[in-house]
Amino acid sequence: MSRQLTINDILKMFLAHIKLIIIMTLAGTLLAFFYVTYFVTPIYTTTALILVQNSSGFTIGSSTADGDTDQKVNTNDISQSVLLANTCTELFMRDPQMKSIIAGNSVSINAIEDTYFLEIRASSSDPLTAANVANQVAEAAPEVFANYFDDAGKVDTVDDAAIPSKPSSPNVKQYVLMGLLAGLVLSLGVSFLIEIIDTTVKPGDDLYDIYKIPVFAEIIDFEVEGGAKKK
Repeated sequence: MSRQLTINDILKMFLAHIKLIIIMTLAGTLLAFFYVTYFVTPIYTTTALILVQNSSGFTIGSSTADGDTDQKVNTNDISQSVLLANTCTELFMRDPQMKSIIAGNSVSINAIEDTYFLEIRASSSDPLTAANVANQVAEAAPEVFANYFDDAGKVDTVDDAAIPSKPSSPNVKQYVLMGLLAGLVLSLGVSFLIEIIDTTVKPGDDLYDIYKIPVFAEIIDFEVEGGAKKK
């Protein structure tokens, strides 16, 4: 006769192996921590910021009666600069001069949404290398831009890339949490498997649960419980 497992049965099953569950969970957590600490190479990331402007340079205005220029930002200048910035994200990554700087390094150039600012993001296992590469790309940007657009606009550096003091990856907390969860799930699975494989009948309620026959008394095994030998 097959036995129907209830939630209480499963909880009792896990409680019976609580030491195993705790040990395996801790082991998974520690293994994940040592792995990410000693076997995963830390990566450092830094960014430089440049801006791209069209030829007018946002100085469109009209002279007042006093002879001063009323500085106004032309909406068309902004839209043209945004378009130009988005074009430069692909242009800079494909340019041979930029490729020679980027070679062997992880670099991305992206336009900040709806702006004419470009973010140059460089990553490396060496923080100094990451900063140098990002700054070299930013320094080369005006020359590369001029090669393609002449005087149609300009590129200026807004922020230089700083040397990162902390790695951007790996995420130690995430690795440790994954190790903890893996250890917990594995320990629960092992505990459940042990109980399923164990076909011995336990005293008391087990007999009633399986055969629906009440237990009136139990015979003590003195060899097991008292250590006495049969005569």
